[in-house]
Amino acid sequence: MKTKILGVLGGIAILLSAGSVYAGGPPPKPEQISFTFTEVEVPINYDQGTCDPSFLPYPGEPACVAYASGEYTLAGDLVGTEFEEDSLAYFANGTLLFTGYGMYTGTLKGRGTGSFVALDYDGIATPSGVQTGKLRIVDGTGTGDLVGISGSGSYAGPYPIPATMTVEFPGPPEHH
Repeated sequence: MKTKILGVLGGIAILLSAGSVYAGGPPPKPEQISFTFTEVEVPINYDQGTCDPSFLPYPGEPACVAYASGEYTLAGDLVGTEFEEDSLAYFANGTLLFTGYGMYTGTLKGRGTGSFVALDYDGIATPSGVQTGKLRIVDGTGTGDLVGISGSGSYAGPYPIPATMTVEFPGPPEHH
């Protein structure tokens, strides 16, 4: 009986706490946004690391590692810029694997202006110029009108690379 009462009290506490979180209306719904990356400058900073001057592994090596940073323009539901820093692994066949972080700054349709940081992971660039990868917004990095933003998405294609993210905010959209 004691366990049953504690269970009922625990359930009531959870309901009360959930109700207080969304007291201003229904819970937030995920929003789908789409944008494209267009490279502005190839790249601002390149460190060839263990790669040869053409950014390929030296003969006999399976791969090499390097570093790059660059700026991209963003168009679509997110208009602005992204500054990204990546760690790179080049393979002898011309395939490139990469991961890094990007600072997105601009205006998000229906939300306003601000910035956030996203992890760019599972990035692959083929010798033909097609890139694919995944994005995840780093929690707590939203600024301005984008405070509280969270979400993830992916991209695929040649430049300009189309990207899609599903984002959420802690409350209903504000009108700007």
